[in-house]
Amino acid sequence: MALHASERAGLSPGSTVLVFGAGTVGLLCAAITKVLVPSSRVVIADIQEDRVKFAVKNGFADAFVVVPMKRPTTVEDKLAFAKEMAESVKAIILPGEDKPLGEVSATYECTGGEICLQASIYVSLPFKEASPDICSNAALSLQLLAAGS
Repeated sequence: MALHASERAGLSPGSTVLVFGAGTVGLLCAAITKVLVPSSRVVIADIQEDRVKFAVKNGFADAFVVVPMKRPTTVEDKLAFAKEMAESVKAIILPGEDKPLGEVSATYECTGGEICLQASIYVSLPFKEASPDICSNAALSLQLLAAGS
């Protein structure tokens, strides 16, 4: 799964990746990025501080964000929290850098959380940079969802 996601992302050397979720799948996505994408920078985010610290300490990621344990209920509040999370990621200053991170090249959402998925959209570079293959698969996925498949 992590290899497939990495191939689909089409990352180039020096790309910056955000991984939501510091569990098994998130760590695997982070590790694959570090191994396959030269000079990549990985930021990992999770609600559990010990998990993200483990990821940085063991070389899976370069920096981390601890996601607050908020539980917004309205659509407006969820989107506002997602934007807040995205802005906290964009504001990170990576080791050896002197300016904030800004938007990331790709995001791996490994939590299944609605708000993390929304934050992924707000923190990533514009979708226009995705390959046509990814766009067609996204369209197919939406068609399958609409059809109840």
